[in-house]
Amino acid sequence: MRTRRLGIAPIAAIGFGVGFALWTWLTFAGALRGLDALQAPPPRWQSPAVQVAAAVAVVFHPFVVYSALAGIAIWAFRRRLRNLTLAVLGSIVLGWGGQELMRGVFRRERPPGSLPELITNQGYAYPSGHLVAVTLAALLVIATTTTTRQPRRVIELWRWLGIGLIVVVGVDRWLLHAHWLSDLVGGLLWGGFAASLCLSIARVHMQPERPTRAAALQGRRAKRCAIVVNPTKIPDWAAFRRHVEFDCRQNGWVPMFLETSADDPGRGMARAAIEAKVDLVLVAGGDGTVRVVCSELSGTDVPLGVLPSGTGNLLARNLGVPLDESQALEVVFHGVRKRIDLVEVLIDDTETPEHIAVMAGLGLDARIMSGTDDGLKKVIGPAAYVVAAPDAANLPMFDVTVRLDEAEAFERHAGLVIVGNVGNLQGNVQLLPDARFDDGLLDLFVASPTNVADWVRITTSVILPVPEASEIDRGQGRTVLIECREPVEYQLDGDASGECRRLRAKVVPQALTVMVPG
Repeated sequence: MRTRRLGIAPIAAIGFGVGFALWTWLTFAGALRGLDALQAPPPRWQSPAVQVAAAVAVVFHPFVVYSALAGIAIWAFRRRLRNLTLAVLGSIVLGWGGQELMRGVFRRERPPGSLPELITNQGYAYPSGHLVAVTLAALLVIATTTTTRQPRRVIELWRWLGIGLIVVVGVDRWLLHAHWLSDLVGGLLWGGFAASLCLSIARVHMQPERPTRAAALQGRRAKRCAIVVNPTKIPDWAAFRRHVEFDCRQNGWVPMFLETSADDPGRGMARAAIEAKVDLVLVAGGDGTVRVVCSELSGTDVPLGVLPSGTGNLLARNLGVPLDESQALEVVFHGVRKRIDLVEVLIDDTETPEHIAVMAGLGLDARIMSGTDDGLKKVIGPAAYVVAAPDAANLPMFDVTVRLDEAEAFERHAGLVIVGNVGNLQGNVQLLPDARFDDGLLDLFVASPTNVADWVRITTSVILPVPEASEIDRGQGRTVLIECREPVEYQLDGDASGECRRLRAKVVPQALTVMVPG
């Protein structure tokens, strides 16, 4: 992955931090008495101007501003801008928490003539909570427009609106005698420090990237990439397309967007990309969309870049691809190529194989997948599987015969059978701790509980570092044959696929090239 130059956020954090420390020292050392002597005429509540100023103070009260920022955090999280979400939430905590801590330490009284009956003029004065909040908001909105790749004119518009808002709120607080001038500057500096520090830690940019000469030269001999997208997994299609298209062109790629449909989950789109002789395929969708595209690219030399957009994102998690959209794009364009295995699966008497990149399962997990409400997944994410689990646990056990490679077959009265290429689930739960995506082996997991206590023991031994439950069978090999006495629900890479009585699987070593972090 390429090395980035030090961005404006770390520099701003240092500047604001040093400035705030120096300003605070000067304020309480008495060096700014002359500045604080500059006061507006004492406010009178009967004055229309004061009443307007009081209304402005309520509209931009820190609680109102932080609530709006929390809304931005939710918006960003739903659009896979995880780093921006962390930056916004961290800024709220640091901005508000630091302000309250310093007020308790310095205990500076409001200027004389302040209107204590106003809810915005209560408490201690240093630093100004209004200026902390509005400065945070201005910087975070600018970072949001940058992250979502808004046109430069839009970014500039919000930049000037932010500056204007800071000035308006500052003048408003001064007119109400709510703060000394040094309080206002202190609030601006602390808000700037909190926002830029959190943006820096979260690796979110505060200014748009400018095309470099190298990028311009790349553009003359640009390669082509196809982006296979499941639009039902993209909450803001316009923002997603703008973001991806910007990064493609910034890195010298010409993008071609191909949307999946209800009739085609991605096969035709992946084939179209191969026929177009693109140099790279990106996939944005759930685990099912990723599986289909992986299957079509199997055996080709076309590398795949994964943009996590679903609920599970299991392949991305196991490859180490970040769940943040911006960082995932960084991996796609500046990561390294890695050959990984796939697992070829034949169901019942079908002769056309499916390929999985993650895992196939019979029994409990398939019932959870089929019983999970798609609308609920969009709202609460992976927690929707937990909601569906109690009902799935009522699934009857099933008789199964399992044969791994040429070993002797064994029979179980099972509740769950898993064949996996990788082993990590959500929450870093290692269902198959020995599974590696490039070891040329598939991994087998069979759970055979007889009661609820057995299920608890099995679950505990998978999640916690305790001795493994005796009801678990594990194994590794190149092929596996699973035969059930009665039809059993099954899933392929998280997609409930119906029922089957026989599942045959074999590993296909080094079948697919993917982009992974360097």
